[in-house]
Amino acid sequence: LGASLRRDGSSRFGPNNRWGNFPSFSVGWIISDEAFMEKLEWLSLLKVRGSYGIIGNNNIGNYTHYNTVSANSNAVFGNTIASGSAVTNLGNEDLGWEKTSQLDIGIDISFLNNRINFTYDYYRKITSDLLYSLPVPRESGFSNLMGNVGKLKFWGHEFSVSSHNLVGAFKWNTNFNISFSDNRVLE
Repeated sequence: LGASLRRDGSSRFGPNNRWGNFPSFSVGWIISDEAFMEKLEWLSLLKVRGSYGIIGNNNIGNYTHYNTVSANSNAVFGNTIASGSAVTNLGNEDLGWEKTSQLDIGIDISFLNNRINFTYDYYRKITSDLLYSLPVPRESGFSNLMGNVGKLKFWGHEFSVSSHNLVGAFKWNTNFNISFSDNRVLE
């Protein structure tokens, strides 16, 4: 059994969403180590496990939540060129962490002194508040604004079977795996 809690802050985000909480926990039980399983000599390992956690992404570059100003913008007044400044980036003080939550559930089974092994995993991952450059009307003088939008869902099943067919001087192992996955844009 394990658990953790991270609280991360990033200056890449606006003051309204600078901090993020990222918990995780996991649990596993080796059932084959229990006293009531001793009579099953053909069973080498039976383990069930699960985990859940949330991680954050802040890979958007620096200063994206600020309105930035360039001092290299000139303007013409009559016949005179005057130096000036102009806003070059629309900031977003509500910009915050992109978050991904993931659930994993699995089972490991080994037979005949670990000669045959089977593993199954189910996973579900949801990414929300995606960090994305949103288009804004060109009439604003800008083409985009960094924001948190959208939600993606990834899920699937993974199966793996391995065997140690010959273990003497001549070794022969076999491995097989297959997975089924689905990805969807939810928002």
